[in-house]
Amino acid sequence: MNFTDLLSLFLPLFVAMDPLGVLPAFIQMTSELSKARRQKMLNLSILTAGIVGLLFIPLGPLVLGALGLKTGDFQVAGGLLVLVVGLRDVVWDQKMMAMSEASEATGIVPFAIPLLVGPAVFATLILLRDRFSVLEIGACLVLNLFLAWIIFLKSDSLMQWMGLTGTKVISKLAALLLAAYAVMMIRVGLASFKQLLP
Repeated sequence: MNFTDLLSLFLPLFVAMDPLGVLPAFIQMTSELSKARRQKMLNLSILTAGIVGLLFIPLGPLVLGALGLKTGDFQVAGGLLVLVVGLRDVVWDQKMMAMSEASEATGIVPFAIPLLVGPAVFATLILLRDRFSVLEIGACLVLNLFLAWIIFLKSDSLMQWMGLTGTKVISKLAALLLAAYAVMMIRVGLASFKQLLP
């Protein structure tokens, strides 16, 4: 795998996961937790997101096949879904609005699922199967989750360095890239329909 392929695998998942965009929500959710409980919640959420994501890589296409769906169908539907997620984050601060009270159970819902690994990540995982192996996608997912773990572990320092405005700017840029990636997914899906026409 060359460097271009590595970026093609890593960047869509990183943009879809958007750990910097989730960072303010994580801090808001865990503001009343002690350092030890925050660490426990973070470890639980990353572990949960990893298990769900890794299981979805091989099982997702099987579900599509059982439903009689083609890759092009999911590219268009998944692209539209990812586009909505991206535009929602560009237009509204949806991640910031989603949180209120913190508890350890929040490590699973809604932080791990669906904020960290949600519809955009699921759609991206399936679409990457057309170009990469299950092992390559799984390794990249683990790498992205490890980077997210580091970002959340250093959340206080990052927020002091970037500030709330800085994290919002980065999150908006990531959401814009995600929306552009979604348009590409829709375009590829529509192109596959043309190939099926007589």
